[in-house]
Amino acid sequence: AYRASRNKSEKKRRDQFNVLIKELSSMLPGNTRKMDKTTVLEKVIGFLQKHNEVSAQTEISEIQQDWKPSFLSNEEFTQLMLEALDGFIIAVTTGGSIIYVSDSITPLLGHLPCDVLDQNLLNFLPEQEHSEIYKMLSSCMLMTDSASSDYLKTDNELEFYCHLLRGSLNPKEFPTYEYIKFVGNFRSYS
Repeated sequence: AYRASRNKSEKKRRDQFNVLIKELSSMLPGNTRKMDKTTVLEKVIGFLQKHNEVSAQTEISEIQQDWKPSFLSNEEFTQLMLEALDGFIIAVTTGGSIIYVSDSITPLLGHLPCDVLDQNLLNFLPEQEHSEIYKMLSSCMLMTDSASSDYLKTDNELEFYCHLLRGSLNPKEFPTYEYIKFVGNFRSYS
């Protein structure tokens, strides 16, 4: 009687196990053929591992997207970050023409954005830096001149230092320059 009871319990456990394996098998993506139990379990483990990786990556990217407080607009957040980093954004053509500059240039260099816009970057550099910066900004030179490659981090990223003129209310005041690090990218626009 004990042996029959044990066999009955064992059969019930095997049947439950087979039902669970069959259910797992039906849940696997792309499953069209009948698989043995080991294959089903291997595929389920693989699927769960992949799912955990994707979940972890999603969580990481969500954290990165959530670091901006929701009550700040993108513009306000950018401005706060620039002030905190003592930086400003400037967009310059390959000919040196300034086509955009952020408001954060004012507390750093004393220039109003409207006074800098549509000017040539070279107008704000000491004379001795003109040729080097012009050469570096010229896209044609960047393609052919190996000396310019010192500034290129990758194909379209560059990093360099130069002096920029500080703004002054008194035009007779002797010009002073601030040593600035530029970090940027070359982008084509139309």
